Amino acid sequence: MQRDSDQSRIILHILESVHRDGECSQRSRASEVGIALGLVNAYLKFCIQKGYLKAKKIPARSYQYMLTPKGFLEKSRLAMSRLSDSLDFVRGARAEYALVFEEAQARGWKNVVIVSASSLAEICTLCALERDIRVVAIVDRKTSDERMLGVPIHRDFAGISEPFDGAILADIHTPADTIRWALPLIGADRLLLPAFLRPHAPRMEAAQ
Repeated sequence: MQRDSDQSRIILHILESVHRDGECSQRSRASEVGIALGLVNAYLKFCIQKGYLKAKKIPARSYQYMLTPKGFLEKSRLAMSRLSDSLDFVRGARAEYALVFEEAQARGWKNVVIVSASSLAEICTLCALERDIRVVAIVDRKTSDERMLGVPIHRDFAGISEPFDGAILADIHTPADTIRWALPLIGADRLLLPAFLRPHAPRMEAAQ
């Protein structure tokens, strides 16, 4: 059973997909939305039952789907809801990282490294500027990018030429794995993370 948030996200993607192209195959739509082929069919039927979509049989292409006026309204409502959720997350994350950088400043840190080139790295950079703390590098084992927000990206800590006082975790996807990787390299006393990432992370001492 899909969670409500997951279901809303999938319905929005289905409605957006139909809006872009009502005649594409269900296989293509499944790839576009990022769900199993069988689920696409189930969600299309659900949207028809709710009055969001209409279906018309067409030669050789099986069905053509069209958004109804109710479907346009629902697509807009879901899009606005997701935007609101995203803004709430950004505001919450920024408040959490403000506390992290307050702790870094209390420790006397002047130069830091951000661990992970995720969207959280942008929030970290803003909070660092507010505390007059310099971000000398971003460390990310997976990205192929060379820079982010003007800051050089390295694949590991060894590649950083400038000295730094500590690191700030910004990995929202796999924080536990990143902590396990980072701790032996820099030590628990040099890695700070916001409260909202802690429940997803292993115990700092256990990860060493």
